[in-house]
Amino acid sequence: MALIIVAAIVFAVMRNTGAAVGTNIPGNGPSLHIQNANDPLPVAYNSNPPTSGYHWGGGVAPWGVQTRPISDTITVHNLEHGGVMIHYRTDLDAATVQQLADLTRELQRLNPCVILAPRADLDVPIVATAWEYMLKLDSYNAARSRLLMVQLVQ
Repeated sequence: MALIIVAAIVFAVMRNTGAAVGTNIPGNGPSLHIQNANDPLPVAYNSNPPTSGYHWGGGVAPWGVQTRPISDTITVHNLEHGGVMIHYRTDLDAATVQQLADLTRELQRLNPCVILAPRADLDVPIVATAWEYMLKLDSYNAARSRLLMVQLVQ
């Protein structure tokens, strides 16, 4: 219940102030499907992790907490379907990973289309992505991650 109240307040503030959290990443060309998840991309992704572009059309990754990295060509398809990815660096401490897992489950009560997954090549410990949008975090911050979710998915 508290999460819903926080989300409603944040949504109202965001709508009235126009404030933004994170960075808008310009579209990466056409959002077309490739035949196989491992096919080479006609156009390279313009961000790490990617927030748009070519992707595999054969399905999406399972929503929720994942313990293995997921291919970019699959996660971009999740984003196209309104999903939010929370990526964490593979060297992140176990306590923070658990906090992120708890946050992911909380956020899924607002919208089930959230994934948490490790990623080796991040330049910061935590990155949340949505279609053409990215929020980089130097440390765990539940409030900012919730804000991204409310702003982009609800």
